Amino acid sequence: MAQMKRRNSFYRSFKNVEPDMDEFEMDRGETAAVQNKWVFEIAWEVANKVGGIYTVIKSKAPVTVEELGEQYCLLGPYNESCVRTEVELLEPHHYVYRQTIQQMRDCGIKVYFGRWLIDGYPKVILFDIGSAAWKLDEFKHELWEKANIGIPWHDRESNDAVIFGALVAWFLGETVTEL
Repeated sequence: MAQMKRRNSFYRSFKNVEPDMDEFEMDRGETAAVQNKWVFEIAWEVANKVGGIYTVIKSKAPVTVEELGEQYCLLGPYNESCVRTEVELLEPHHYVYRQTIQQMRDCGIKVYFGRWLIDGYPKVILFDIGSAAWKLDEFKHELWEKANIGIPWHDRESNDAVIFGALVAWFLGETVTEL
């Protein structure tokens, strides 16, 4: 009963709050660009059909691009067979993407930029997990040191997730520095 009262009081305290609709303008990112706001969506299923999240991302992309335009970018793992049919590879047009991707490439990481060939044509940045496998021990060590999370040595899915997560963190860290 006490939990029900808390839920109801929480609902009452927010039910009459009007959202600021200016924040949700469908201006293809003009407002976000002026405010230097960027949205990066990260998922294993970006241009990589492996599950239901792929369908979710694909179905919301047109509206998200309409709202955020060039300020919206998806990050995912590189899967050659999917990229061949679903992505138009391009050179990055924005200096922040160019610089960050080049920095990672200079360190031996294969990073791909392009447009996902779905409605809305969102920008994608895809990381080749295999090109960073040589850094797996370093990434696992950092994960253990900072978060006390251990990863089994021969668990390929976990290892790939660690590499992907580390590459995304690296990319976002460099990008934020450039912005």
